[in-house]
Amino acid sequence: MSAKREREECSMNTNCLEGIRCPECGQEDEFRIEGRTVFEVTDNGTGDHGDVEWDEDSYALCPSCEFEGKLGHFQIE
Repeated sequence: MSAKREREECSMNTNCLEGIRCPECGQEDEFRIEGRTVFEVTDNGTGDHGDVEWDEDSYALCPSCEFEGKLGHFQIE
């Protein structure tokens, strides 16, 4: 396997962003991802919230090159 191909298949992330890479610039460090959660809300605003969830249909944006699309497009195959 070529070094380039191996790099394309390997992700440096091993937690929340495992398998995620910008398809445009290759950046893996940070993304803006649309998430869903449940908040405690009072008249004064929001308080604590539960776990945040997202899936392959969630909106995602790479802050490095501003490529945007569904998170599924960012997944390393």
